[in-house]
Amino acid sequence: MKTNNKQGFIFSVSAYLVVTFLDLYFTFIATPDLELEGNPLYNVLFFGWTGLITINVISYLFYCLIAYYAFIGYKRPITNETDLRKYLAFISYGDADKYSAMMWKFPKYWAPQIACLCWSVAVILPFARLLIVIVWFLLILDIDATLFFNIVASIPMGRIDFVVAILGAWILSFIWIQKEFKLNLKNIEKRKKEEGKLSD
Repeated sequence: MKTNNKQGFIFSVSAYLVVTFLDLYFTFIATPDLELEGNPLYNVLFFGWTGLITINVISYLFYCLIAYYAFIGYKRPITNETDLRKYLAFISYGDADKYSAMMWKFPKYWAPQIACLCWSVAVILPFARLLIVIVWFLLILDIDATLFFNIVASIPMGRIDFVVAILGAWILSFIWIQKEFKLNLKNIEKRKKEEGKLSD
């Protein structure tokens, strides 16, 4: 059964577009010569504004692809499993009795794992990138946020967005599993009701 969350897709790609624009805009205001820019494309590869804008366009298109798969393209497996462990075993290995603790075995079917990763990344990235926008905003207005800036400074190249994205995506993967399992239970109930109507 194919996912069909067009509203989630539109909201996500719109939110990421806004924070991408704000990031570039505030970067230009705060450091037009890119002297304060922490992006490794500038610090390591010495890309200028053209390179930064280009990579942002490419990364946004890539984001749209993963968001599309997560919210629209992913085809959910149809199963009658009502136990979470059996459900995970079924969607991963095609057999409800092949549950693997902590999923340490490679799955037979990769689509659920890819969908989980895409959904987690698509949800967390706008929030993670918003932190960079906040950093620039605080710098531009010269707001005293010593503790926040000390935390940012303790991270390599100040990329707090990377740390938040990685940790956030990991946490959200568990939420995706619960979400998909609950949707599966709802679909089971829906199918039972439809079967009941047909038998009547």
